[in-house]
Amino acid sequence: MSYDLYFKPRTGSLTAERLDAYFRGRPNYQCEGSQAWYRNEDTGVYFVFEFQADPPPDEDHPEASRHCPVALNINCLRPSYFILEAEMEVTAFVAHFDLLVSDPQLGGMGDGEYRADKLVSGWHRGNEFGYGAILGEEKNRAGVSHLPTDQLHQAWRWNLSRAERQARVGASKFVPRIMFVNLGGTTRTAAVWPDGIPVVVPAVDYLCVPRKELAPTRFFRKKEDTTFVAWEQALPVLLRHGTRTDDGAISLNYLEPPSEVVRFVQSFPAESRSVAGVSADQVLDREMYERSLG
Repeated sequence: MSYDLYFKPRTGSLTAERLDAYFRGRPNYQCEGSQAWYRNEDTGVYFVFEFQADPPPDEDHPEASRHCPVALNINCLRPSYFILEAEMEVTAFVAHFDLLVSDPQLGGMGDGEYRADKLVSGWHRGNEFGYGAILGEEKNRAGVSHLPTDQLHQAWRWNLSRAERQARVGASKFVPRIMFVNLGGTTRTAAVWPDGIPVVVPAVDYLCVPRKELAPTRFFRKKEDTTFVAWEQALPVLLRHGTRTDDGAISLNYLEPPSEVVRFVQSFPAESRSVAGVSADQVLDREMYERSLG
């Protein structure tokens, strides 16, 4: 289930060479034949543009694809921030080539001028329909992960700007991305804090702490492991050795972990709960998930 939008130049024509040069010049794109895949490793957002020099008749939307050399495909049944990141890319693409659109979705843009708000609202409509169509059946709900929309969007905004923030702080501090994990059967947000090193860390449910240098000693030997520390437990230590940033993250103010941090990191047992990573595209909006239950 997906959202499809078609593009054509207002005047003149588009060539595969021009499109290829455009997408190769932008971050997060990989060109594969007639397709340009957008994949952001930090946010987990992906979608695809496809060049259709001489498109075959589209069985579902024959009028939509006619004379439109480029098609956009964005999956539905995805977290709601997918379209927010896609909209920025689509808007830039339309402006660069001065494109018109053909939108076959119900309540969409129709044929003519591109509208960013209609792209967002049209995809949201299709996404919510996808939630209901798939998750409305109880058999499809097994193992589905979901978190509140506000929490998902907070994670997305952090991850979207993570690389820029890392560039600003330089190599002296690590800026982790917010990841999603199934911890003991429950979906949580987490950020990596290896060996108590200096980091700029956002508020998450848990800090994932791989221990190598600070691994606890057992039988006179260090044994590398990982532990998960709840944010509420870590916060007092983080604040004593760090500074709040404008967006609520904590930037640790040391080059080497001070003794209190070392003791704190070493005080936790190795993680005994079941732990599994969950890809960002599989963590759905809880509010929409609950509405889909009827």
